[in-house]
Amino acid sequence: MECKICKSKITKHFANKNGYVFYRCIKCKTIFLNHLPSVKKLNNYYSSQFSYTDGLKNEILIRKRSKQILMHIKKYLPYGKTLCDVGSGYGFFLNEAHAAQYKIFGIEPSQQLVRHAKKHFGVHTFLGSLTKYTNSQKKQFDIVTCIHVIEHVTNPKQFITLLLKIVKPGGLLYIETPNSDSHLLYVERESYTFLIPPDHLWLFSQQSIKQLLPKYSSIISINTYSYSEHLMGIIKRIIKSLSLSERSEESTERNEEKKREEFTLSNSKGLDPSANHFRMIQKFKKNLSYLLFDRTLAPFLTGTLNWNHKGSILELYIRKNK
Repeated sequence: MECKICKSKITKHFANKNGYVFYRCIKCKTIFLNHLPSVKKLNNYYSSQFSYTDGLKNEILIRKRSKQILMHIKKYLPYGKTLCDVGSGYGFFLNEAHAAQYKIFGIEPSQQLVRHAKKHFGVHTFLGSLTKYTNSQKKQFDIVTCIHVIEHVTNPKQFITLLLKIVKPGGLLYIETPNSDSHLLYVERESYTFLIPPDHLWLFSQQSIKQLLPKYSSIISINTYSYSEHLMGIIKRIIKSLSLSERSEESTERNEEKKREEFTLSNSKGLDPSANHFRMIQKFKKNLSYLLFDRTLAPFLTGTLNWNHKGSILELYIRKNK
């Protein structure tokens, strides 16, 4: 199958997920669906069926990340005043941008998310797709942000062209998306965290994003970043793989040990004080491990995933030259 981004014919099957088939391009490292849903079907899905519950759960994390993005935007475009967020969701990023003294505007196809942004933050949001906006409006902005959206669209090359269409000459486009050339992907493989059809139709690398950019734009900066849970996911996956190998060699002994442990725990309801003591020790060890590694060491070590742009999330700052 030909790569839908770089047109290379060197592709291979990557994974089957929820009835969808993904392929991977060996050359540009893009992961893509073999059959994309229609634009009409996607528009209907995002306007009336899409539910982004994780957005509400992760509000604090999203706001923290938003402040970091805005800090870098200010560095690359200090005179920028107007900002449009495409796929503005619940409005958390725009609310932070407003606090940073930007004149804000959002484009969002989900009625539910638009209502939330208006009710809680008074954010003015255009209800509809980016295509619908560019067909009816001509307003341009100093800064356009597109955070975890491009992996959702059927035609990413056209989508980037439309994004740049609403950027003023000399202005800045910020794109953030999962990185298909990351350590997380190489370890998790077909169980990759961001392999979520039909929400995610594509997964991009820095090579594939470069293929999508028109000549009148230039990349100011490419970075990757990761969260500590990504590092933990990688470590747990490796440990699980190693333990499976050991289990195949010592299956009988381990099964017997498991049976003894289950028997001990099943008789721990006040009948055997030593069993309760054993369970408390196991719980203490688990909590201590979480505090020492997950909460202390993991955040410190997570930065190592980003070496050579192999972090879990890809971010690009792009200048519109004309």
